[in-house]
Formats: sequence, C-alpha cells, structure tokens
Amino acid sequence: MTRDWKPKRNTRRVLGLSLLITLLGCAVAIAVLVAGAAALQLIGAIWLVVSLALLMPCLGFPLWYAWRTAQTQRFLRRQLDQLDQSPHINLPEVTQRRPESILEHLRQLLRPHGWYLSRDGQLLASCKLDSADVPHLHAPETWLHDGNQSWVQLTRGNHRYVLGLVLGNDLHCAAYQHYLQRLQIQAHSADPRPTVARQHLCTDIERVRLATERMGSMQQFTYRSFEHMPDGIIVTDALGIIQFANGHIETWFNEPRISLIGMPLLRLLQGHDPREIPPWQETVAETLTLGQSHTVDLHIRGKDYLIHLAPFVPRGDDQKGLIANISDITQLREQQRQHRETIDFISHDVRSPLVSQLALIEQMKRTPGTVQPEQLEQLGKLARRSYQLAEEFVQLARAEQLTETRFYECELLEIAENARDSVVEQASERGLTLNLQGCENLWLRGNAELLERAVINLITNAVQYSAPGTTVTVQVFRAGYQACLTVSDEGNGIAENELPFLFERYRRQKSSELSGSHGAGLGLSFVKVVVEKHRGDIDVTSQLGEGSVFTIKLPIADLPPG
Repeated sequence: MTRDWKPKRNTRRVLGLSLLITLLGCAVAIAVLVAGAAALQLIGAIWLVVSLALLMPCLGFPLWYAWRTAQTQRFLRRQLDQLDQSPHINLPEVTQRRPESILEHLRQLLRPHGWYLSRDGQLLASCKLDSADVPHLHAPETWLHDGNQSWVQLTRGNHRYVLGLVLGNDLHCAAYQHYLQRLQIQAHSADPRPTVARQHLCTDIERVRLATERMGSMQQFTYRSFEHMPDGIIVTDALGIIQFANGHIETWFNEPRISLIGMPLLRLLQGHDPREIPPWQETVAETLTLGQSHTVDLHIRGKDYLIHLAPFVPRGDDQKGLIANISDITQLREQQRQHRETIDFISHDVRSPLVSQLALIEQMKRTPGTVQPEQLEQLGKLARRSYQLAEEFVQLARAEQLTETRFYECELLEIAENARDSVVEQASERGLTLNLQGCENLWLRGNAELLERAVINLITNAVQYSAPGTTVTVQVFRAGYQACLTVSDEGNGIAENELPFLFERYRRQKSSELSGSHGAGLGLSFVKVVVEKHRGDIDVTSQLGEGSVFTIKLPIADLPPG
C-alpha cells in the first residue's frame, strides 16, 4: 500500500518544482529587462521603455497560475467523481437501525425464549415479559444482565426505548450476553461541520479528505477480512514474490511475516513440501504465464492442506499476479480415512459372521431332522459376534455425536460402581477378583451413560486379558482439579510398539488375535472419544508379563448439584 502513494508524492514534488522554476524564470526575466535598460542608459545614453515588457511576466504568471489551478481542479473533480461512482463496502452500524429492527434481528440470531420492547412506556412487542419485569436501568445504552435476562435502554431522537430478552438458561447464555455487551448501540451525534457550496475549492479539498478516509477504511476492511478468514491467503506480484500473507500463513508455515514479504512463493512451497511430480515451478509458472488456476495438495508439518492458485490483475493492466488460497483439510482427510475404514469394517468384519450364519442355516435346512447341539452353539456364537460388532459400531457413533448439551451433573464413583456391577459376573466366571477402591464423591458435568460404557469397556478388556486367579482393580480418586479413574490388571501386558496405536479404531492387539478374541477394535477408540468429549485425558502404561494400567482424568465440576 505504501508503494501506491509514492508516485503521488513524486507528482506533488514535480508540480512544486515546476511552480518554483516558473516563478524564478519570471523574476529572472524582470531582472534581465531592468538591468539591460539600465545598462543601455548608462553606457549608450539610450532610453528604452521596458514597462510594457515588465508587465508581461507580472501579468503572465498570475494568469498562468490561475489557468493551471483551474485545470488541476477540473482534473481533481473528474477523479473524485469516478471515485464516488466506484463500488465500496459500507457496513451500517447497529446505531443506524431502528430498535424494532434490532429486536427482530436478535430474535432470529439468538432465539430468545422471550422478549420485550417499549417506546416511551408504550408496549410495542412482548413475549413472556411485561412492564413489571423491566428493571431499573441506570446507564442508558448499556446492557444490564440479570440471570438469563438482558435489558437495555435505547435513545433514538426524542424517544426512549426499552428492550429486553430472555435467553436460554444453558451454556450459550454467557456467550450471548458477552456478545450483546460488545454491540455498539449508542447513537452518535450528528457531524457539526457545515456543508460548503460545490463551486469553492474547499469543497474539493473536503471531498479529497472524505475519499481518503473511505480508501483508508476500505484498505483496513480488506486487511482485516484477510486476517480473519479461516483460510491462509498469499498474494504475489508478477514474478511470484510474496507481497501479502495473512496470519494463518505465518502460523502454518512457522515463518515470521517480516521474512515472508519479499520471499519467492516457490521457495516457500519447495522448502516446506518438496516435490517432483508435479513440480512447484511448473504449477506456479503456469498460473502466472498462462493464467491457469491450479488446485493441489500441500503437506506442512504433518498436516494436510489444499492450495488453490489463481491469477489476478492487481492494477488493471496485463501483468498478472497470483493469489493463493490455502485450506486446512486435515480433519476432512481424517474423516475420509475413517469412512474408508468403516466401509472395510462393514464389508469384512460384519459380513463374515452373517455369511457364516446363513451357510449354517442352509445346512440345517437340508437336514432338519438331525440338527446337532454343536450347530446351534455355533450359530449362537456367530449371532453374538454380529451383535457385538454392531453394538461397538453404534456406541462409537453415539460417542462421536456427543455434545455438551447432553451433559448433566453426575458422580464418578457411582459410575464406577455401576460399571463394576455390569462386569462382576463375567469376572467371576473367569475366576478373577474385581476390586473397587474409592470413597470420595467426585462430581462431573458429563454424560453418565457414555462414561459408564467407557469404564465397562476398560474393565471388560482387563478381565479378557487377565489370567484366572489374578485381580482387576478399579480406583477412583481426586488429583487437584481432576477426577481420576484407573483400571489395572495383572495380565500379559501390551507390547511397546503397539502402545502408540492402541486407541485407533479397528486396531486390534496382536495378542488378542492370537488368543482368539475377535473384537472389532472399537472399544478403546470409543473410550478415547468419550473422554475427549468430556475435555479429559486418557493414558496407559504397560509392561509385558506384568499387566496394564489405564488412567482417565476428567475435570471436576465447579459446584455439586443441590
């Protein structure tokens, strides 16, 4: 932006020098005429009348200056007229809207349970609120929040408005009230500056000032828009040299912005994602030389991005620059990977027991009178396996859709007791001892049903991989501002090379496959999703031959339920 103003400063300097040279030329001409006339009179006694000659530069300079000023003013007006006709963005302030319009927009945006609007004490609109609910508003144009109610007094002209909202008593209430507090709703006083007739030069000067303010506002609007976009933006000149980069580029590439400006785009891309097919040089060159847009994958520091390169003409000439839009698609790629894994899971793991069941049923149909108990037992195992796979899949989907709107106060020790009671019979059948330790009530905000299912999965895994005669221990305790739950066993343990992938979906331990356990590999993935949805952490420590310890850490609620 600074470079755009340099020619204007140069033009101003040239115009100033031209005016000074003209003035000095007139002064020199006058001096030469006077000196010449004096020399002729002294030397040759010749009297030369130079008054008319002196009159020419004395009158010529003001006339030339007036003509030049008129030409400049006409040019300035033409430019200002073009500038006024050019499109510009003007975001109207909330203070310019009528209170009725403000209420209507807030109703659509915040979905309040009730509202109230009056003008000079006369009711205009209401729902679940009346004049008796209006509090004493000390400061006009300032929101007053009382519980889940928000009130404000507005002044428009000679009228006094009172606006009130009843917001939902949920997690969004505080965010909505903070948003209302930041709204600029105070009406501004009118600009006291007098208007000037158009024919005066000061009118054009005032128009130049307003145009300059508008251009500055447009530049600020453009800059802030680029900064707050969810994507990274890079703008280069015709040589592919970076002229602008927003904050996302600075963060994603881990490059300070001062070093980005002036850096070739090729060097930036090749330095962080070197590639040969297709080469970055070919992609950038075709965008600049042929005006072709390109969209290619970009990998930076272990994350996936999509970069779209498009040509653009920055100054209305034929010399094209380049604009690059970079989007973070890491989450999208992860969802695509999970989708492929889900398809593979359904096509193989789910279909396999169903096909076996159908085959066994067809065999039983052919010999209906000789159905063996072993066949019925095998059919039951296959049906239970199909149900187990479907249940794990459904539970994981429920966990992934969990939001804080489904949270409520629950107690961790009670959750652990219910989980233990669900698995105690299975542990007894395998000859295991199942202990629960903990006596302190630890209150959480969460979903007790899914938390209980997560603890059941951990205890079931511990029981499944433990030898008869050993002990599985569940412990609940407090650590600072966190509620902790550990499930420890004395089983075979987990190999060190399997620990980093333990919570990935459809990942089964090698030991479980060798032992004949045919889970879907979704149990631990479900546990991790549930814990993360509750803003907690889960980790595991294990050694082969000694057992494993799973630890869940969840934030404790601020206040226990009343």
